[in-house]
Amino acid sequence: MPGKSWRERPLGTRRDGFGRVVAMVALLGLVAVACGGGGDGGNEEAAGGGQAEPTPAAVQELVVGYGGDPWIDASQIDQKRVPNYPLNADVCETLVRLTSDFKVADSLAGSWDQVGENTFRFTLKDGPTFSDGSPLTADAVKYSLDYTVREPATSGFAFLGPDSTKVIDPKTVEVTPTKPNLRLVEQINHPTYSVMAPGSDPLADPKSTCTGPFKVEEYVPSERLVVVRNDAYWGEAAKLDKITFRFIPDDTTRTLALQNGEVDLITDVPRGVLSTLEGQSGTKIEQAPVGQVFLMYLARRDLAGTDKPLADPVIRRAVAASIDSEAYVDGVLDGNAEVIPHVAPPDVLGEHADEVEGVPYDPEEAAGLLDEAGWTMGPDGTRVKDGRPLELSIVYAGSSGGGTGIDLTEVEFVQAQLEEVGIKGKIEQLDPGAYRERLDTGNYDLDISGPNQNDANPAFLLSLRWYSKASGKNAQFISPGPETAFERIIDRSQQATDPVELQRLAAEAMHELVDNEVGGIPLAGVYRTYAMKDNVQGLEPHPSSTNQRWSTVFRSE
Repeated sequence: MPGKSWRERPLGTRRDGFGRVVAMVALLGLVAVACGGGGDGGNEEAAGGGQAEPTPAAVQELVVGYGGDPWIDASQIDQKRVPNYPLNADVCETLVRLTSDFKVADSLAGSWDQVGENTFRFTLKDGPTFSDGSPLTADAVKYSLDYTVREPATSGFAFLGPDSTKVIDPKTVEVTPTKPNLRLVEQINHPTYSVMAPGSDPLADPKSTCTGPFKVEEYVPSERLVVVRNDAYWGEAAKLDKITFRFIPDDTTRTLALQNGEVDLITDVPRGVLSTLEGQSGTKIEQAPVGQVFLMYLARRDLAGTDKPLADPVIRRAVAASIDSEAYVDGVLDGNAEVIPHVAPPDVLGEHADEVEGVPYDPEEAAGLLDEAGWTMGPDGTRVKDGRPLELSIVYAGSSGGGTGIDLTEVEFVQAQLEEVGIKGKIEQLDPGAYRERLDTGNYDLDISGPNQNDANPAFLLSLRWYSKASGKNAQFISPGPETAFERIIDRSQQATDPVELQRLAAEAMHELVDNEVGGIPLAGVYRTYAMKDNVQGLEPHPSSTNQRWSTVFRSE
């Protein structure tokens, strides 16, 4: 099924084929796809269709085949986020939550207000308790936000410091970022800022005491995470008694596990599976709206500040014009994505999404630009100037067992497209540690990866990755730089108070980055895909996988 352009659907809706019913067949355990009904991506409730809810089974246990263990990185940054990020096991909760249409809604906090130029007051609800029965207090919120600041710090993008959170009374906290940041409320829904009981420390014990519908029973690195229902949950009780997340990095093995009955559901279904078979029964596929974008980051300078080849706007434009996004979506991703010109899901920009156009695919323009810039075609098909070949290093981390990760086939597509206009791409697949080191030192030209929109700030990714004032080390290499139009727009977005104005500014900044600067090259807006047995009910796929909830899921008879 061909992938749609985002302009072919109303904002906030899923593509045709959402909720498709498929089956597993014996041949290599591949999943078959048949197009079927749909749903509204902005709707927080599962579509009932007027039918009675299936009868729950006597045993309410679910085994989920997940990708690789996300918390075994050598650095302790990821380990601090067990069991919340990037796999969110629905154990802990944040002050506010991210809805499926990228808006902020109440969670542990019932209300919040800006009470100073850069200070926000959160008033806690009366009902929430921790899984041990103790009440949620402002002291616990302070402990949790302070925990993100402790080394290794995980709170950089919200600009929190050790003195940012102050307890006003048992039900009230005030948070003041260390830098002007009116985007705090939109950011603090990220699972990084989950609230834990004082004393909880995932680095020492993954069984943190939290307020969510589940609690951790067991974590075995590289093998499994097991959570059980929190019977003391303050909200609507989870329908499942137990969920076992099995870490199965290999796509084929994970798919076979579903076919063989070893698991009930798998996340990140391999895209090749979805395009291979159709019209079978026994297993169903559900897809979230676009929440992730595959794109290329362009390094303009190295660690010393010296210009790299992509500092030249002509080469950046030529690279962008050489990429056929429609062929990428339909041919490489098998239509399981949308062609978008944005570096974030277009829905986050609301009515201003049309202001971002992207660089059209035009290999003739790309070749002409390089000709005019003095890059002549060499005998081996690689352009040369002043005796130097036009070569770009391409780095990526691979899928790591997740169907929404980048794989070699996709990177080779980009490489082939560049070669069509005389640019030689040198591919390097790196393990997570080496990949992070390369990004932190600027030792690459093109980085192909798939960031997610994980909070409610429309300018989230723009501020996190391309803003020269961002806390991440990589921004210094890819940012347009200080005193640029892009930078000034992001500065204004940090101070915007009106949500629509914030969307407008985010769209303006994205237009400047993508259309004018060509500082990021979008490849596709990607759906996160789940395959499950027919008796798995109630899954409501969230466009942000890190905000996925499991409490509504149950098994039917």
